[in-house]
Amino acid sequence: MPAHLEPELSSETVVLFLSSLWQMNRRIKQDIEPRLAQRQLDMRRFFILSAIRRGTVYPKELSEKLGLPATLLSRYLEQLVQLGFLERQIDRQDSRRTRLSLTESGTQAVAAAAEDIKTSTSQRLQRLDPSRLGLLLESMERLGHPDLER
Repeated sequence: MPAHLEPELSSETVVLFLSSLWQMNRRIKQDIEPRLAQRQLDMRRFFILSAIRRGTVYPKELSEKLGLPATLLSRYLEQLVQLGFLERQIDRQDSRRTRLSLTESGTQAVAAAAEDIKTSTSQRLQRLDPSRLGLLLESMERLGHPDLER
């Protein structure tokens, strides 16, 4: 629908949306963070390791993908190296670049944390019937990527 034909949302609708999103995020974090802490992780460390596990292995790309400033990402990467979860190597194709890889401990930590998160989050998501869950996920994807076409 063209922007000039879309109904204007009320302030109450926008506030309800933001409040609900904030509450959901807060509750999920309360469920997940203690589980991550047992593995010496937090949400950012988990997402960094997960992105590397899925193939984003260069710091610049990781910074862009996760929306983290390079200086902040650098601190997290150093922490993950110190924890023994991550290694840095000089890229074989381009010696000016650093390539990131998970250690065996990092692979195990992110896999175990992902399973914990799946278990915890599934309990909330199973409150929705499958068609509503599909619509929710599609909607969240669309809202999270404003460059997607309508």
